[in-house]
Amino acid sequence: MTTPSPSSSSLPFLLGAGAAVLMALGMVACGGSEPDDAPASGNAATLSSSSSSETVVQMHAALSAALAEITPALSTESAMAVVAGSNCGLGNFQAELMQRINAYRARGASCGGYGNFAPTTALAWNDKLQGAAARHSSDMASRNFFSHTGSDGSNAGTRITQAGYAWSTWGENIAAGYGTVQAVVDGWMASPGHCANLMKPAFKHVGVACVSNSASTYRMYWTLDLAVPR
Repeated sequence: MTTPSPSSSSLPFLLGAGAAVLMALGMVACGGSEPDDAPASGNAATLSSSSSSETVVQMHAALSAALAEITPALSTESAMAVVAGSNCGLGNFQAELMQRINAYRARGASCGGYGNFAPTTALAWNDKLQGAAARHSSDMASRNFFSHTGSDGSNAGTRITQAGYAWSTWGENIAAGYGTVQAVVDGWMASPGHCANLMKPAFKHVGVACVSNSASTYRMYWTLDLAVPR
């Protein structure tokens, strides 16, 4: 993916199921298990599912079985090694993320075409989701790309499963080039699809990672994974 050099007016975000959208403050991406509420334009999908239909249950069971056979879970040692370098050297990383995200959820937000969200319950930090997020941020930073799809072909659902989290719904936001927790959270909230991901009352858990590589195009690569347990 060819991208411009980072600047205050052009930083990367991805929005939707792998569709890149360049925005004034960057690119963001959100994804999940089923696109049950994507806007008609289709250019920014908040992907999640609360469906309990037989078809969805069968698909989920088949996916879980396939993953168990073809993609071994990350070892505890390798997962911890990734997570250890996943805060871009920023102080109070987890505490500030939780404070800023949950402050938005507590007061509600307007997410453009995704509608208005009333105040809702706080998210809880989950180490397994952070492990999945750290794996993807490390992958993007080390291989200098920006996408929901990992260099091994994985998507967020695959990575979350491999990190040991049994999910019924997941969502993912990514960003690159943002230098502070405040900047990236405010950037996500300014993007309707990513705002909706952060505000959805169904989500219970969150994990966020930032991995830095000075040799990469945007240097700092962020991944935020949200989920509801099975």
